[in-house]
Amino acid sequence: MKKRITIKDIAKELNVHHSTVSRALRNDPRVNEKTRDLVLAYARDHDYQTNMNAVQLRGQKNNAIALIVPNINHSFFSDIISHLTNLAFQKGYVISVFQSNEKYLQEKEILTTIIKHNFAGVIVSIAKDTINSDHFAVLTKFGIPLVFFDRVCEDIQTPKVLVNNYEITFSATEHLVRKGYKRIVHLTGTNGINVFRDRQRGYSDALQKNNIEYLQPIVLEDNFSVEIGKNIFSKLWNSPERPDAIISSSVHLTMGILLQARVYGIDIPTQLGLITFGTLLSSEIIQPQITYIDQPEKEIAEISFELLEKMINHELSADETFDRVVNAEIIYRETC
Repeated sequence: MKKRITIKDIAKELNVHHSTVSRALRNDPRVNEKTRDLVLAYARDHDYQTNMNAVQLRGQKNNAIALIVPNINHSFFSDIISHLTNLAFQKGYVISVFQSNEKYLQEKEILTTIIKHNFAGVIVSIAKDTINSDHFAVLTKFGIPLVFFDRVCEDIQTPKVLVNNYEITFSATEHLVRKGYKRIVHLTGTNGINVFRDRQRGYSDALQKNNIEYLQPIVLEDNFSVEIGKNIFSKLWNSPERPDAIISSSVHLTMGILLQARVYGIDIPTQLGLITFGTLLSSEIIQPQITYIDQPEKEIAEISFELLEKMINHELSADETFDRVVNAEIIYRETC
């Protein structure tokens, strides 16, 4: 683990007073240009980051945890936030929630802030367009523990909490086949994310096992929304080989599908079978009631917090490969 360098370390190496280093880092005009450039170059070359906890909370225990999610509006992530903040309060920690808005660059900026404020640990589910794990690897340089959940970077050694997305999508697809559906469409996200890639494999393998030739995965690069769900369904229903069933990776897409199906006067489940990932607050009153895949958000939150706390307390190594898989469940209702 790389030791976080301090202002005093820089001062010692450059043989100047620590107050001079502090001023140089703040571009204080009282420091001459040559010294300031020397300090800034050394700080840059040695990955210096301002430790805000040292500045603001001297002498106090660091009890701040950062939670990064792609989209707070998604019910899955909002439930995770709720469970984790409750757990943290019970254990004497506080959680700061950051939203990446599904953007890799925003995720990188968030991590820079986390390092500056020297958070005790980080729990994260990555953005949909995250292209590599380099920005997460920086956390290890400064001894900040990291736990991934749901959407993870697979090329970095740190504990991860995963959902059985392959198996549950395989089961959902087979259920539709057993019900007599033959033209099953799968709406999912980019293959760059483990969650969507695993669901895609489960879907295609189930169809292959059951000798179903109709294979139509629709991979969405954009954020999931009701409007996109409506547009996709209109295109599907007006296509030469319209589907007779859909597996949707998002409740927002599913709401769009339901609304547009109503416009077309489609009878569900007679003309269209439907399974969605995630639950709707209104699912009990929507007619017909939706068959959905229930992801155990509380269990995911509890395991993620437990692993991070063990890392913070040095009971678990920061570079240990430790995957925990939790099981989602199909809740059968009226849409298939």
